Amino acid sequence: MNGYGDIVRIDLSSGSVKREPITAGVAKRFLGGMGINDWLLWNHFLSVDPHIDPLSEHNVLIAGLGPLGATGFGLGSKMKFTFKSPATGFFGDSTSGGNFASQMRWAGVDHLVITGKAKKPVYIYITDSNIEIRDAQHLWGLGTHETVKKLRSGEVPSRAGIACIGPAGENGVRYACIVVTEERAAGRTGSGCIAGSKNLKAIVAHGTKGVSVHDPAAAFAAAERIFEAIDSDPLVSVFKKNGTLNMVDFYDAIGGNAYRNNQFSKVPDEKIAVMSPNWYTANMKLRDLACSPGCTFGCDSSCQIKGGETTLARRLSGPIGGSPEYFTIATFGMGCDIPDFPAITHLHRTCNDYGMDLGEIGGIIPFLMELWERGILKEEHTRAWFGEPLSLEWGNFDAVERIVRAVAFQENELGKICSQNIERVAEALEKITDLPTTQYLVCGKGGNSFHEEIRSFPIWAVNFAVASRGCDHLKGLNIIDKGFRQDISTEWLGKPDAGVGYTPDLKGAASALAENYVAMINCLGICIFRPATDPLCMPPRLLAGAYTALTGIPVTVEQLLRAGERACNLEKAFNSRLGLRRKDDRLSARWMNEPVTFEYGQGMKAGDYLAGLLDEYYERHGWDKHTALPTRKTLESLDLKDVADVLEKEKAIA
Repeated sequence: MNGYGDIVRIDLSSGSVKREPITAGVAKRFLGGMGINDWLLWNHFLSVDPHIDPLSEHNVLIAGLGPLGATGFGLGSKMKFTFKSPATGFFGDSTSGGNFASQMRWAGVDHLVITGKAKKPVYIYITDSNIEIRDAQHLWGLGTHETVKKLRSGEVPSRAGIACIGPAGENGVRYACIVVTEERAAGRTGSGCIAGSKNLKAIVAHGTKGVSVHDPAAAFAAAERIFEAIDSDPLVSVFKKNGTLNMVDFYDAIGGNAYRNNQFSKVPDEKIAVMSPNWYTANMKLRDLACSPGCTFGCDSSCQIKGGETTLARRLSGPIGGSPEYFTIATFGMGCDIPDFPAITHLHRTCNDYGMDLGEIGGIIPFLMELWERGILKEEHTRAWFGEPLSLEWGNFDAVERIVRAVAFQENELGKICSQNIERVAEALEKITDLPTTQYLVCGKGGNSFHEEIRSFPIWAVNFAVASRGCDHLKGLNIIDKGFRQDISTEWLGKPDAGVGYTPDLKGAASALAENYVAMINCLGICIFRPATDPLCMPPRLLAGAYTALTGIPVTVEQLLRAGERACNLEKAFNSRLGLRRKDDRLSARWMNEPVTFEYGQGMKAGDYLAGLLDEYYERHGWDKHTALPTRKTLESLDLKDVADVLEKEKAIA
């Protein structure tokens, strides 16, 4: 079948490697990428108890790329890693750019299913003709940067794609990441922790076969239409310059940033100026880059800390590397109040080298700093943890750096406490201090942290409360309310209301539709950045044309969207088996109860609107609004009767 590779199953306990083709039936039902990953996860846990400890060798780590990834359609490639999360205890997945996905697919492998646990550290090596499990004892203990360097110094070709873990994954940090070729992290939910629990240091791929195409002439024509859409998109030229860093100034203008553990929605002007893309371009940026082969957006860039940019930069100078994303600025810059771009860049690279999700640790540390500010954490605590007094005052870069290291290497009690998600951190600190801490949390579903203002933007509040992998913006990524896009609201919902800012109108329904849309993009294996944030500039009919030309399988826009919806329902079904219900779709007290003080959205708090929007969200998905469980009617309409039957036996269906 054109446009598809194989599913490869590797049991690290026995060393067995089995290869099987993706059938036309599976392709039509789940497309690929996220959809086939979710199907593989669902089937795995039909023969394995879904309630197992996520660090059990019986958990599974699945890597997959959809059919439009690693092709010439110009939309980049995004690898999806899927597993039961050690951070939350329920569904987990992570997404990464970089060249690993393309190299794996060019070797003829679309999905990799890894089970068991190796007796000693190993890495998997995939080529066109062979798949090996190789010894990795010489790599264990190394950071991701040194791991890549050592592997490319003679063990594997220099162009090979490398997905590896660092000390955080080896040491069981629950939110450790897999990092692709030094710079692109499969963040959130703990993919690196799962790999570490299996003694899997890395997966390396080097492929030269490419992807078979059903109709090359039609594929070229489809690619031209996509390129024309990209070229006519007015925001592409903006995001090509500095990617998500453009959000720094835009969010500050609309009240979307979160300053000092989200106590404020506005960063002081003099501080935002030195964290802005303009400052970065003038002082550190070297050139624009694309994070994956075949991407025409190129929203990444390279930069260097030369040493003269700021006072901190004098001791942080180093080699050329990738730039931080908005997320890093939001956590270490705004959250910890370190308005120093070189210092933020250094922390970004340190977390990547350790293989640690900067979103989670970058949410935990501002929380610790607020507890210090309020006198809950004191010098006696830091002295006990670090052997000397350590101030956790706002802006203390040295304290942030020491905590990051302590977590990655599990160096002291605080490092061990902070190796869990932020909700578990708060619970542990309440026992130590005998004082309340949870009202200062900034987190959502599953206890995952996130550093961004959402109270003024109800679609995002819903997203953070309901996402299948825990508090998250990417599962339902859109800019309908933050971008005031009444045109997208009208196209999707027949009314402009969801695009009217600072109101809850139609925001629950918009969140549900955005989840289905983003899932469709993730099933196709392409970057969600522009297609998801502006579906009017990249209409799905262009994606349908590309898919049919590539695979020879006729598909309509409706069928693509239904495949995305099917994947969302598989993830909902998986979590339903684990006991998740409406009570688990929640936000922390700060977001629920404390009103916004910024002029835009002033007085808004999620507690005033979330319950009604959840009703709207569940109804749009076809789920029961009282329990949040999927219904048989909805599952059967999506050709998931087999899933409904399992849920009914376990009393996990409405």
